Formats: sequence, C-alpha cells, structure tokens
Amino acid sequence: MEPKSQTRGAAVTDMEQNHQPANTSERAARAERLRDYFDLQLCFAEAVAATAALPLADTVARYTNFYRRFGLGVWHDASIAPEWHTYTAHLLTLETHDQRVAWTQAFFAQSPQEHLPPGRLQFGCFGCDPPDADGRVRIHFTNHDTDGIGPLSRTKIAQRMHELHVMFTYVRHTYAAAKAVRGGSWLYNLDAYRRLFPPVYGESRTVQEGTGHLQGTSSWGQFLDYREGVKPALRAQFLARLTQLNMHRLWEAFPLPTYNTQAPIQAFYDLYQVDAVGPA
Repeated sequence: MEPKSQTRGAAVTDMEQNHQPANTSERAARAERLRDYFDLQLCFAEAVAATAALPLADTVARYTNFYRRFGLGVWHDASIAPEWHTYTAHLLTLETHDQRVAWTQAFFAQSPQEHLPPGRLQFGCFGCDPPDADGRVRIHFTNHDTDGIGPLSRTKIAQRMHELHVMFTYVRHTYAAAKAVRGGSWLYNLDAYRRLFPPVYGESRTVQEGTGHLQGTSSWGQFLDYREGVKPALRAQFLARLTQLNMHRLWEAFPLPTYNTQAPIQAFYDLYQVDAVGPA
C-alpha cells in the first residue's frame, strides 16, 4: 500500500499542473488534432437547432463540450464566463459550417487548458470527486498516458490498477464516510475498461438518459481514439442518425450509450487490496 503522504503528493502535483497556462504551440497542435471533433459536435448542435428551431448559441451551449474544452469550467456551475459570450457572438455571424469549425478551432487554440473541477483530484488517468451527500464517490477517466500505446491496452493493466490502488487508498484514508462508487461514461461499453473494476460494478450498468452529460466527455469521448483522432466508423454512424433526430431522446443519436454504474466501495478496497489503516 502506498503511504498516504505519497498518495496525496502525487494527486496535488497533477492538479497543480492542470492549472498551468497552456503552451501556445502545443495548444495549436492539439487544436489541429481536434478539428474533426469540433466539426462533429457542431454538426450535432446545428442539426438540433434546425430540428427544434432553437438558437444555435443555445444548442452549442447545451449539447457540446466546448465550454469545458475552452477551459471555462463546468457550464452553469457559476455565472457564464465572458469568453463564452465572445465565442458565441462571433459564431453567430458566420454563414457556413466550415467557418464555424475554423472559428471554434481558433478559439480553442488561444484558450487556457482545461482545469479540474473544485475538489477533484487526479491519479494518473483516473480522477475522483469527494463523496456526495449519499456517500458516493464519482470516478473519472482521462487519458494522460501518451507513450503511443492505448491506455487500456493489456500491457497497461498493471499501471492502471496501480493508479486505482493509489486513488482508493487516498479515498479510504481521507473519506471515512464513503459508501459507494459511481460512474457515468461510454467507456463502460468496453471490456478493456470494465476489467479494471470489481465485476459487480460493471454488471450494474444502466443506460443514462437525458442530455446533461452531453456537455462533457462521457458521451462525446467515444468518438476520439487515444491519439485524439475521430474514429471514422462511429463518425459515419452518428452523422447518419442526425437526419432522423428524436428531440425527446437525443442521447440515442450516439452510437455507444453512456452508462451509469454503482457498487459498494468495499468491493474496490478488496480488489485493489487497500487496507483499513487510518492516516498516520
């Protein structure tokens, strides 16, 4: 088991690094990689706007993850950032889809990098939020493994399991009231992801309905490979479904469903061999 001081130190380091200003050249290169990702989200926002006769500014806010991608935090967690109004005001002056994609790409390139929501800590590719009022710890996955091999490859299982051991050691030593673990992601479609967790957790999955999760990566993330390129097959399926949108079930336009999961936290402590020793 990792000593608590090491666990806490690693988490704080990752969090602090996530708040550093973005490197201009690296940000520009990432903007280029993500162009097709922006294109796909704008296609969806435009299709919803046309189908429901809604303002494009509203559908971009509600049905894309641009607000977070621009480093502005979580939509409606606080007052809307002035930068967002700058982005949407110019977006609405543009006449073509390609112009809107180019503007989104350019705006992303000059934006600060995304930062962790308050209270969330990062442990390698995994992150967790403090327990909610019901004692549930929500976990998250972000690819911070950039050595050219997919983060869920079999060769990375030991590394991912170590990150989970460190994270749940921190949780057990920090949040005595934690009772359960929950998640919400398209990743629960993948055996390569579910195998990292207790079987009872993956078996609990249920399809997440509604559209609130469309402002993050729990649905949109399915379109990106680990190099941040858009997956052609999923893109084609998604675009085909945009011609028959059901405004009452927009989440069904996505090829892979987003799943909610939940299991007792003790199952995680048992799997990752996290002992019950309290803080030093």
